[in-house]
Amino acid sequence: MVSSPKDKDKIPKPKTAVDSPVKTLEIDTEYRDLRRVFDHISVYVERVELTGLVDASVARLLNLHSFVENPNSVAACTKDGVQLSKFQAQNELKLVTEECNELKLSLKKLVDDANKKISIRDLDAALKNLGRVCLRKELEYMIWEVDENLDEAVDWEEFKLMFERNNKDQTGLEPFMLYNIVQFMTYDEDFKGHITEDDTMSTLFARHGRENLESQMVKLFGDQLKSNGGEGILTLDQYLKAVSVRQVQNKKVEYSIKSKMVKMESGGGSTKPI
Repeated sequence: MVSSPKDKDKIPKPKTAVDSPVKTLEIDTEYRDLRRVFDHISVYVERVELTGLVDASVARLLNLHSFVENPNSVAACTKDGVQLSKFQAQNELKLVTEECNELKLSLKKLVDDANKKISIRDLDAALKNLGRVCLRKELEYMIWEVDENLDEAVDWEEFKLMFERNNKDQTGLEPFMLYNIVQFMTYDEDFKGHITEDDTMSTLFARHGRENLESQMVKLFGDQLKSNGGEGILTLDQYLKAVSVRQVQNKKVEYSIKSKMVKMESGGGSTKPI
């Protein structure tokens, strides 16, 4: 009996690793973390400035409210330090309320902007907040290596593409400077500037499996592992030192293989890598 096209549509497709609930959950979690990092770095400088203005405005509002309700409890002054009367404080309260609402609206628009990007200044400030100071040339290179449209900034699509390419890269040839920093920040949930063994374990388990988890932890944490007498903590600089060694080794292997193939081709020998 020949099956019809409709019957073929009913044949269940074999499930892949990506289809498994655990793998799908891990991918979803990783992309949520990736988005969290992008939102943190993008428009970082302007967001921090606006947040500071909002916080100062809210503090001013609280002070004026307290003074208006009970003038004897606190003092309310102008920016020049001149004491306000209750009537003056009430008028000031109206002005500051409007100003605060406008600042909050501006901040919300900035954060919610679908076209926001990561500039060199944003990357520099975000890294300094994590305790790492980079040369301008380093920052420019990190932006350049993933800047597909050459606008000297990184948008969400470029950011996501960079992460996907590096996760799939088996050669060590994919530009990885920004990726390594971003991967650290996906582990560092609160952007505190350091990560623990527990922060990394679930991602390493999902990528490398149970049988390779211990070796991956050793490669990453080395002497800092608790089982080796360490504290089980890595700063950003320590993390970058660990992953850069692994990446450079991969590149050296790849370059060595390619150079051998070139030599063999020029000498008329086999082009198969040894």
